[in-house]
Amino acid sequence: MRITFDETKNQLEKVLLKYGCCGEHAQKAAYEIARNSLEGVYTHGINRFARLIRNIGEGIVRPNEKPETIHTFGGIENVDGRLGLGIINAWHCMGRAIELAKEHGIGLIALRNTNHWFRAATYGHQACDAGMAGICFTNTIPNMPTWGAMDSRIGNNPLVFAFPHKGGPHIIADMAMSQFSYGALELARLQNYQMPMAAGFNRNGELTTDPGEVIESRRLLPTGYWKGAALSFVMDIFASCIALGNSTAAIGRLAGDEHGVSQCFIAINYKEIAPGNTPDGILEDAIQNLISSKKDKNTQRIVYSGQKITETRAENLLKGIPVDDKIWEAILKL
Repeated sequence: MRITFDETKNQLEKVLLKYGCCGEHAQKAAYEIARNSLEGVYTHGINRFARLIRNIGEGIVRPNEKPETIHTFGGIENVDGRLGLGIINAWHCMGRAIELAKEHGIGLIALRNTNHWFRAATYGHQACDAGMAGICFTNTIPNMPTWGAMDSRIGNNPLVFAFPHKGGPHIIADMAMSQFSYGALELARLQNYQMPMAAGFNRNGELTTDPGEVIESRRLLPTGYWKGAALSFVMDIFASCIALGNSTAAIGRLAGDEHGVSQCFIAINYKEIAPGNTPDGILEDAIQNLISSKKDKNTQRIVYSGQKITETRAENLLKGIPVDDKIWEAILKL
């Protein structure tokens, strides 16, 4: 089925209000979750909403808490999210990083005791819309084995690089440190299809394309094998040590679903050191060089990272957001 953006947003907001969210937080969270699905990131939009509501009921997401600044030094701050809504905390922190970047050229906010931020790219777009480059990353529960290991002790920690593009969709790279995110695996299992390449290991330690087997084993395959594993660990150290928060190891010792994660948000006010439109010219040259690549026989079109968002958004505004019937029925029952 397809649901209009407004109907989706309004229904999510209604549920959030029922489960104790204040009006301001419910409105913002509902808008961003609906926007994620509108722009084609269904796994981190509507599909994840019921889990958020369950986490609120369990008390590990406290919907009306507000982030609190702990320490400040120049362009760096660390913040306690007080287990509030991940979207609210993350939006606040990238906004604060942008404010610091206006003053110092760069702003870095390290956030502790927060929850899942849904689509990581949201906060890259936030930086770009303010005319700045953005970097952000988070740690997670232990859900991926480091290279050469059998048990999961690192996270598939998402990472975002974002650069504003005046002539079109922003340049956005949003990726987990696993070959496929859990959201992508859950969608594949829901729609009963195999992954296009090995996604992880089954319980017998064998590589598999079956999403259900990987979800069951909790042994994702790191992106780039040992390289993805190393990057996951380094991001975990950066986020947890600067935020003075939980590492992936500490998150794994907490009871219940994933909560209390650590995140970093960086805004770069690069235009203050760039004369005129120089960066725009460099960017356009790089884009044109990329999209003029010679296509192989299986490729219809070469695109840059983030380019399809505008097209997907326009299609879903016209036709409605595609939603699995069972997922929408479950949301209505909430």
